[in-house]
Amino acid sequence: MEAQVRTILREHSGLGNAVRAIGIHDSLWLMGMTSAASVEVMLALESTFGFEFPDSELRHATFASIFSIVRSVRDLTGSVAR
Repeated sequence: MEAQVRTILREHSGLGNAVRAIGIHDSLWLMGMTSAASVEVMLALESTFGFEFPDSELRHATFASIFSIVRSVRDLTGSVAR
């Protein structure tokens, strides 16, 4: 799942190939991801994993790091993060 999230981030976050060097707990916000880009990331995650983020998950912390995104997707889909 982490690899899929990294691919989505590379394609939709505005961070491009820099995503490859970002640590799982590094702040995507500090790396330069914008709130507009986070919406693109959210839509790509929903499309890829076949779910919809509930309003309660639409917050800054959900998209703060690769770890937080993987955790949210895993929790919302019942998948096991790899």
